[in-house]
Amino acid sequence: LHVFELRTCLKAQWEIRAVAEKMLELCKKVAPTIFEKAGPPCVSKGICPEKDYKCPKWLELKEKGLVN
Repeated sequence: LHVFELRTCLKAQWEIRAVAEKMLELCKKVAPTIFEKAGPPCVSKGICPEKDYKCPKWLELKEKGLVN
């Protein structure tokens, strides 16, 4: 799960992020319960270790009230 936190973040290199997102998509099909909260830390934990609060994903989650 840790690899998905690192590699699906918008700060990750786009090629690596694309592969990780596809891997996560496949994992969710096989084991949805295990991978339901997998993804970048803003999605999985509600935090941004990069402290990039102008990130489009962070702003989207904030707008939905999912992060502070």
